Amino acid sequence: MSTSTENETGVAVAVGAAAGTAAGVEVADCVHCGEPTEYPATTRGVTLCPVCEWQEAQRTACSG
Repeated sequence: MSTSTENETGVAVAVGAAAGTAAGVEVADCVHCGEPTEYPATTRGVTLCPVCEWQEAQRTACSG
């Protein structure tokens, strides 16, 4: 069972099964904000939480 809670930006984030804790899988922390991501801790490279992924996509999107 997963629940949700609000982080400091007021965005609801999943806690529990959705974050991988119920399955016993350790999740990686976001390199920008430190929140749990949707990726296992063994994932290589930059791991971002859904909020930071969305913000990064907005920053790098073509604006023209």
